[in-house]
Amino acid sequence: MNEVIIVNPVKVEIRDIERDYIKKQYSQDKLKIVNVKNGPETIEGFMTKTIACESILEIVDELKDGSAVVINCFGDPCLFELRELLNIPVFGAGETTMHMAAMLGEFSVIGPGDNMISWTRIQAREYGVFDKLISVEKVHLTVKDILSAAESVYQSTKKAAVKSIKDGADVVVLGCTGFSVMAERLQKEIWEKFRSLVLEPLLTSYSVARSFHIPHGRRGLFGGH
Repeated sequence: MNEVIIVNPVKVEIRDIERDYIKKQYSQDKLKIVNVKNGPETIEGFMTKTIACESILEIVDELKDGSAVVINCFGDPCLFELRELLNIPVFGAGETTMHMAAMLGEFSVIGPGDNMISWTRIQAREYGVFDKLISVEKVHLTVKDILSAAESVYQSTKKAAVKSIKDGADVVVLGCTGFSVMAERLQKEIWEKFRSLVLEPLLTSYSVARSFHIPHGRRGLFGGH
């Protein structure tokens, strides 16, 4: 297969963590991880999402030679802009994972931020999966808290996942790619106790991107450039 490019839209340097995480599942794959140079430290609102998009557009030439692009943020900054500019498929972690979850059943999203509930509902409407969204659970953490992978952070995340399942979700979607630092443990424990699925957005989106090489159409939605 060709090289999938993962775009980190923030300045936090976590490329080694991401590469090791993906390589555990796809050890033979070629992948490239690109960090923006002038982006925000985290994306936790619409302003930082816009700043991140501007930073991604500064490095768009570095993305043209891949077989596909994955935007490593559940908020999907610059998703539609990149689809207009590039002749390869572009996958947002939020959109891709929500669609996969909707195929597997009804789902809940858990994640950080005071605006998590409203923002996720906006995304679900925009992506056409709102009818499959059972609930959104806000974890009272920041993105930096999640990346710390502290035990207290893990337990808060697990508590939100369990509540989502008890509310009726077939699938729990982790609403931040930073959850990759604890996803394997959470997936294992939730499956063993509830036989319910937990989808981590970075690996889910990468798994789709590595096998999907049809470019976006150049008429209609992405034909404006």
